[in-house]
Amino acid sequence: MPSTSDKGLTLFVFEGAKTEDNFVRSLKQHFLDAGHTIECVYGAEIYQLYESIKEDELVHDIVTLLQDRVDNKQVLENHPRDSFAEVYLFFDYDAHATKADDDKIREMLSVFDNETENGKLYISYPMVEALRHYTDRKSFRQLTVKCKRGKNCPSQNACTEKETCLKEPHYKQIVTETSAPQLSNINKYTPSTWKELITAHLYKMNDLVHDVFDFPQDLCSQQDIFSKQKEKHIDHRCPQVAVLSAFPIYVLDYYGLKKLQDKLNE
Repeated sequence: MPSTSDKGLTLFVFEGAKTEDNFVRSLKQHFLDAGHTIECVYGAEIYQLYESIKEDELVHDIVTLLQDRVDNKQVLENHPRDSFAEVYLFFDYDAHATKADDDKIREMLSVFDNETENGKLYISYPMVEALRHYTDRKSFRQLTVKCKRGKNCPSQNACTEKETCLKEPHYKQIVTETSAPQLSNINKYTPSTWKELITAHLYKMNDLVHDVFDFPQDLCSQQDIFSKQKEKHIDHRCPQVAVLSAFPIYVLDYYGLKKLQDKLNE
């Protein structure tokens, strides 16, 4: 479980440069007491990270791998792996990506399962924009989206709606058009905004794993969440995912059940 102590630095590794950083900046401002953190960007999909790890055998030193990427040289300068007490990676499921592979996700979740060792990986389904794909709790409980359109869809050759499916808008556009208008500008999020989003996503996580749409009674691992996504939504004729953000789940792991409940009720 993440620590709220000030012993050592915390490293956040984001897939992208803008949205993830904005979310975490707002979260730290209004809700999270994360201490001294450093943020860096991998700048590619999780499937490319998987290949880099396989090629370079740097599983036990993700910081070294990140230092080799140009955009991170200055950010991580003079920070070897032992500078960081905890390392967290935030990536998208992004199953329509060219190199997408569920076996790779499963392996990455197994490798990056401890923030004080290799690092802990959190996955957003289908993408980071899932956090603000929200209008109210009732509709959010049932909210799913297609996740493997095109060549990654196992039913592409037999699908009678293939052409229509491929013409559907990108997920980011869907989020923009269907989410609550007040969620479009991250800079205007308030503590109340975060409390509602955190609560809704945790309810949904609990519903996905335990079939109960309520505040969880235990912590759910990223492996369990992925397995349930596979069972209930992905491994079907038309693969989908339950829309679910990684950030509220990180917050739950960070504070723990009781402390987070108290904070949400403040």
